[in-house]
Amino acid sequence: MFLLATFVSVALLETVSNVLLVRRARHLSISIPVLVLCQEFLKLFTCIIIVLYNEGLEQLKRHVIKDWFTTLKVGVPALLYVIQNQLLFTSLANLDPATYQITYQLKILTTAVFSIVLLNRSISKTQWFSLLVLTCGVILVQWKDSTPRDTDSLSDSNRVTGLLCILFACLTSGFAGVFFEMMLKNTGGQSIWIRNTQLALCSCVVAFTNLLLTEQTFIATNGLFHDFQPVVYAIILSQAYGGLLIGMVVKYADNILKVFATSISIILSSLIGIFYFKELTFTASFGLGLALVVTSTVLYSTSPAKKKAE
Repeated sequence: MFLLATFVSVALLETVSNVLLVRRARHLSISIPVLVLCQEFLKLFTCIIIVLYNEGLEQLKRHVIKDWFTTLKVGVPALLYVIQNQLLFTSLANLDPATYQITYQLKILTTAVFSIVLLNRSISKTQWFSLLVLTCGVILVQWKDSTPRDTDSLSDSNRVTGLLCILFACLTSGFAGVFFEMMLKNTGGQSIWIRNTQLALCSCVVAFTNLLLTEQTFIATNGLFHDFQPVVYAIILSQAYGGLLIGMVVKYADNILKVFATSISIILSSLIGIFYFKELTFTASFGLGLALVVTSTVLYSTSPAKKKAE
């Protein structure tokens, strides 16, 4: 329960800060790939400084540069997250919002499956049931009715394309998260900061490549840091250091706890939207979803699985 509470606190801090900051930045015409590159570069810079201070230059060169094969392996999640984002954009363009919301929650179950396959983790029947309850709860919390216009303009081929994309996105989400957890826990004597340096380096390469492929016209017309204001720098800080904090918690917890923490943070940020911003309405589906998420969290945390025999 302590790990879950810690995870919820970190996820909530990141989610709420991002909600507040992004809300203030809505009117700005910034380049998202530039924003992503900046936050990844900040992660890399921070991790390098910490490694140099704690372990020295030789350890940095040894583990990040000379052991280039391991660095490339850590880059697998970075590449998968980019692929996942492209798949999600495609699915959003080809599915109605309700189908998108429901189908994307399958990432909860794919995370559990990959935890079993890659980490040899045991999950009890009660915990499996709690994961199904959690999936239903998150769907209900995020439920918004689709209007006829949302669905009538989509052909069957569009829906098939959208469904295939979001199913692959669920697979990449589960695999990438669990794979990085595996790399964090099987460090081979490397510190978590070495691992984070390797991940941030690969993420910078992927983000820079994406920037070159997608934003040449925008940058040529407006410049690299067009419309960057103090709130944008605050978003970069929040995303970068929030990501590092979550990575540290994953090392000592797991991705399934992360799923629960993220789900709870979605509910809490939604409640902020309902009672503070007055942008959302407390509906029956939200109330039922809230009850299901809380129930599933209690079920999962109080029903530990028996450890597999060695």
